[in-house]
Amino acid sequence: MITRGDVERIREWAVRRGGRVTFVFRGYRYRLVIGRFIHAEDEEGRTVEWGRAFGAQLPHQVLSSLAVERIVVRSAEGERILRSLRELMELVQ
Repeated sequence: MITRGDVERIREWAVRRGGRVTFVFRGYRYRLVIGRFIHAEDEEGRTVEWGRAFGAQLPHQVLSSLAVERIVVRSAEGERILRSLRELMELVQ
């Protein structure tokens, strides 16, 4: 279970590193992106309305309710592919 505080911790980490964290969900066409802002993207990388992608759910609710296929972490150090939220939380600690 991921909390609202966890999402804020990820955002702060991304801002400090000048990066972004993209969550790709299994069987779902939209992605959740955390960087300077938290927003939704389609498979092509275009920003879409949050409500269209995830309805009334908050970011931590989206992460708790959808199956994460992979997490793409981009920063000045390069790009990493993670397989779970646990790996990501260890990285941002």
